[in-house]
Amino acid sequence: MLITKVCLYILVKSYILVLHPVHISITNVDYNPNDLKMKISFKVFKQDMKLLFVHLDQVNIDFENLEEVKKNQERINNYFQNHFNIESKSGFEPVFKEAELDNEWIWFYYEVENIDLKKEFKITNTIFLDLYYDQKNMMIFSSKGTEKGYMFNLNKTKQLIKLNDL
Repeated sequence: MLITKVCLYILVKSYILVLHPVHISITNVDYNPNDLKMKISFKVFKQDMKLLFVHLDQVNIDFENLEEVKKNQERINNYFQNHFNIESKSGFEPVFKEAELDNEWIWFYYEVENIDLKKEFKITNTIFLDLYYDQKNMMIFSSKGTEKGYMFNLNKTKQLIKLNDL
């Protein structure tokens, strides 16, 4: 009887895990204050991106096909610009560089030039929060060889970063 209950418990837990995938994105921000340049990369699940644009714009983009991604790049860039922002005296204007497929993921690479960050500044990250209530957005911010991780979610969409604390 005990073995049956344990097997049933494992079966139910496995079923719940299959029905409830992890909703996560990873953002890397590398800031070089010497030349006022920043590199940003977003790593997101292809299926999340596909569902996002069906949900928002009723557009079905095949994120397995880089040519189709390129055709929709302006739409994708607009989404990231509206859902990821860094407050800066000089403004925040990321320029798309490339996209890269990686199994279940897709990477989007951007660069920002002439970005002069204050000693402290705010980052807002609401990627996929308009799609999933349990979305988690991890971000690694690095500058001058030091890096620090931050987590964003529905309850925490902004982060104050102090360059002196890195």
